[in-house]
Amino acid sequence: MLRRSRYSPTHVFRKLGSRQRPIVGLAIAAVGTFVYARRVIQADSSEDDPGLIIYTLLSQPDSLIATPTAIYRSSDPDPEQEKADEQTMVKMGLDALTDSGTIDGNTGIRRFYSASVPSSAPRLDSTLLSSNKMSTHSSWTIFNLHEGFLGSGWFNMQYEHSPEHSDVGSMMTYVEEMQEDGFENAVCQTLKQTFLDMDNLMVHHPVESLASSPPPSKTSIIASIGAAIPGSSALVAFYDHEPRKLRVANTGSTRAVLGRKSGPKDNDHQTYSVHILSEDRTSNMAPGLFRAFGLGPYKWSLDVQKRLHRDFMGDPPLESSLEGPITAEPSVVTIDIQPGDFLVMGTSGLWNSLTNDEVVGLVGLWLNRRMTSVNNDAPSSQYQEVFLPSDLPAPVGADNTTMYQRWGVKKRFICVDNNVAQHLSRNALGGADVSWTATLLAHTPPRSSKLRDDVTVTVVLFNDNSW
Repeated sequence: MLRRSRYSPTHVFRKLGSRQRPIVGLAIAAVGTFVYARRVIQADSSEDDPGLIIYTLLSQPDSLIATPTAIYRSSDPDPEQEKADEQTMVKMGLDALTDSGTIDGNTGIRRFYSASVPSSAPRLDSTLLSSNKMSTHSSWTIFNLHEGFLGSGWFNMQYEHSPEHSDVGSMMTYVEEMQEDGFENAVCQTLKQTFLDMDNLMVHHPVESLASSPPPSKTSIIASIGAAIPGSSALVAFYDHEPRKLRVANTGSTRAVLGRKSGPKDNDHQTYSVHILSEDRTSNMAPGLFRAFGLGPYKWSLDVQKRLHRDFMGDPPLESSLEGPITAEPSVVTIDIQPGDFLVMGTSGLWNSLTNDEVVGLVGLWLNRRMTSVNNDAPSSQYQEVFLPSDLPAPVGADNTTMYQRWGVKKRFICVDNNVAQHLSRNALGGADVSWTATLLAHTPPRSSKLRDDVTVTVVLFNDNSW
């Protein structure tokens, strides 16, 4: 059973047998990458149709964007009171969409944390978690992150017109038939195929009806291609506890890194190494390959583009395309988990502000300072302790991030949050410069999207024998 600090779990998969449930769980995590609002699901006994569960998850309207309430000051403000007010505004803005929880059972996971700071309305980022107990007494736990615009109306229509996708478990059943030596390949191939199938539903399925007779209505075509035109990203992390293997599939600008203890602890100061678990949308391993969901105009034939432009007020056909092929097939990385490892999954808003090394170092700082025991309201004195990138317990390399340079703000960090995902979000949005963070959060959509990116973060702490 999944236990969360704020929300009760939604129970699913009641009609599935014990051998089917983990397989369907993995498929739902992959398909659930397109969930619009934050959702949590749990494999358990239920009378609900799994296809209906997916439909419900994917068609829910997005949650409202949260904006911190302005604090009005007198004409002769007290500087110390102004600092306190800014700290309050930042805390309100960062607290709105944070969460943490544990998963009951022998999952190998100590705790997970999530935080989201939207800059647009509706929100463009989302998270999903599923945890499945296998008949072998092992556990599969899947976290995923989605970045990009997807209208719920698109999936409503596709679901209704694609009954073959109502039971996505059928796409995964062959995995459990595999012998152990073929299991790794089967999981990787299934993740890749599920990503490709979802992209096909998004991009190509809506325009197949253009050749039908009678032709579809203009309004139905326009509604169905709305999600195919922009690009979007998906990141799925699948943890198999019994062999302690983590598999990460990524398409687009989302990213995952792993932090690992390096060397013995020195006076409660543990250092960490960085392991990159995903490629960005432009692949180093396959030069010229561009990974993204959607981007229909780059994937449609010239005839389809001309038809959409002529009859449906679409954009003019593209005369040139992005360099190299565009695919939704994810890069898949597998790594063996060691005690004390942690996983960080983030959307581009995190990585545009912080390097991989800084993200791992900030989580390491948070762990070294035992921030899980900190109260929600940190004392003002904690805001005075400032850390430079060189102070973090991870080797810091070159900094190619853009947002701090764009803002003209020096990178300085603080450690005041008891939610480590919120800790990363804060330091991606100004860090020790609380006044700047308050300024960024005070701007509302659509203006805010011009000043900062959506920041959504999930942090997973794996079990440590020393805990």
